[in-house]
Amino acid sequence: MARRRMRPALAVILAAILVVAVTEVGAGRQAVAQPAGPQAGAAAKAGDAARPRMQQADPAAAAPAPPAAEEEAESRPAGGALAILPAVAWWLIVVCWAATTAWAGRDKGQVPTFAAVWLPILSFPFFLVALAAWWVPWSVVACGLTAAAWLGSFVPYALARDRTVPPERRVMSIGNATAAAARGLQPWLRRLGIKLEVENRSLADTLPEVAIAAQPAADAAAPEARLAEAAAAEGFGGFRELVQRCMALRAEQALFEIGAQGAAVRQRIDGVWQPLRRLVKRRQGLKTLEEWDDASQLDKDETQHLLGVVKKLCGISSKAAKRQSGEFLVTLQRRSIPCRVTLEKGESALRMLWDFQPPPAAFASIEALGMEEADTAKVKTALTLVNSLVVISAPSGEGLRTTFNQVVLAADRLLRDFVLLEDVKAPFREIQNVKPWRWGGADGRSAATVLEEAMRGYPTALVVPQLDDGPLAVELVKRAEEMLVIVGVRSRDVVEAIERLVALGVPRDALGRTLQVATGQRLLRRVCPKCAEDYPPSADLLGRLKVGPQEGLVFKRARASGCPACSGTGHLGRGALFEVIGGPTVSQAIVAGADRATLVKAAQRDGMRRLKDAGISLVTAGVTTLEEVQRILKSSGS
Repeated sequence: MARRRMRPALAVILAAILVVAVTEVGAGRQAVAQPAGPQAGAAAKAGDAARPRMQQADPAAAAPAPPAAEEEAESRPAGGALAILPAVAWWLIVVCWAATTAWAGRDKGQVPTFAAVWLPILSFPFFLVALAAWWVPWSVVACGLTAAAWLGSFVPYALARDRTVPPERRVMSIGNATAAAARGLQPWLRRLGIKLEVENRSLADTLPEVAIAAQPAADAAAPEARLAEAAAAEGFGGFRELVQRCMALRAEQALFEIGAQGAAVRQRIDGVWQPLRRLVKRRQGLKTLEEWDDASQLDKDETQHLLGVVKKLCGISSKAAKRQSGEFLVTLQRRSIPCRVTLEKGESALRMLWDFQPPPAAFASIEALGMEEADTAKVKTALTLVNSLVVISAPSGEGLRTTFNQVVLAADRLLRDFVLLEDVKAPFREIQNVKPWRWGGADGRSAATVLEEAMRGYPTALVVPQLDDGPLAVELVKRAEEMLVIVGVRSRDVVEAIERLVALGVPRDALGRTLQVATGQRLLRRVCPKCAEDYPPSADLLGRLKVGPQEGLVFKRARASGCPACSGTGHLGRGALFEVIGGPTVSQAIVAGADRATLVKAAQRDGMRRLKDAGISLVTAGVTTLEEVQRILKSSGS
């Protein structure tokens, strides 16, 4: 998009430089070809008449007398070296115009009407005035007109632009202009041995570049019209900055608690709610420190402007309603991230929730998810069997879809005919060589009916990302006795996943015969490798964790203030803790109708490792912190 916007500006700039260069060359040639004037022509004729003939030349008088200083001065061309200064000044103005126009074309904060309105204003008036000024006989007037044409178009645009961007990105600011000039001179001063303490980048450069678009909505104007209306509204710059901060902080959700005095903003980052913060730079001596300030409070005017922009962009009606929703699209580094907006009116306040839905993370293999080698081998063995049931489980928001997708990719989709069954309201991602079948559409077909229709194509593997339909669950377990069946189940842990299948009506004997492996998982935050703090664990702590003493063993602690790499959270990215069950002891316990405690003991006899043990292994490996594992175990009830 930026390159397309730059093409008209570059074309205008190149045309102006070419025309002016041709004009200058023509003027230079004309100045060389023309005689100095009538007096010069008369002097030349008089010189020819007075010049002696060859045979009349006197050797003694052959050397002419040196001319006087006054005569030499009169013989010089008018203007001399001083005539170069106006031309240099004129060309400097042209270069400045070209630079500012090119910058406006690639500026991240350019106004929405730049290509249609401001680009012609910045280009054509200067082009015409510059050509006309070249023929003005007075150099001061010519340079003045050219400079006025340049500044007369750029300054109004800069003022219009600065109204839509935060203060640190404004160009009509002495502080920002001084900092930009210092950054530009810094490399040259270093070559001269002069060390200049200056920030290498502005605060605006720390925010990622995003593109915002409206999505089609029922009973609303076209997306392009809604985007133009929202971009022209006051507060669009603040809305855009909030979206940028959400992207920079890897926020999954943003919650606005709106009251009479403004709004309080929180963000959900890596599964944890945190207040909105802003990166600031402070000087401490000769050093520049980056710190995080609380920016979770929006005043009344900012909140009203934000609400107005969101409603225009999402096509949400201004009429009072208890619950309204809409959607807009964010593009970040060529990734399209839909954002679901929900407005819910409470008794005393209004809540606005932004739910970002980025594309799922890609992993190279099951091992890359963090699963232990023995557990990975058990899952892969179950995928190679002709007939087996594989259950992938996790609580909501704990990475079920990602793990499910990776397990399906690990199966041999080239030698088997895979069919995916899903609810039309919750479509799964597209998987190569897996044909989707959907229930719950306009025709109202049930899940069991869709399965029966899909079986007419004689598939050899069935895949259901989220299983919560009783008749479908019963039928799938029956099919698992003759083919591969992979299902996803929402549950607190892996044992609860088995209990949920039984609760859906699956016979225990059929479940015990077909179940080969079941996985459960919880996501935990990885400690930031750049700012983590090391500390040696005490002997008492190792004893309580049942970890043997190891030479040089250190644990890691998340830094409270974090760093720019981890967005001030102390953690960077997430991994998973896995529980994997499967084996003859578990199958016998399922058939026998064992309770939860008995199922856990049976799974441990078959080699299951609890979440606590998996978490402690990650702590000793320096992947995460003990506090993070304790948080996960507390939330899971382990």
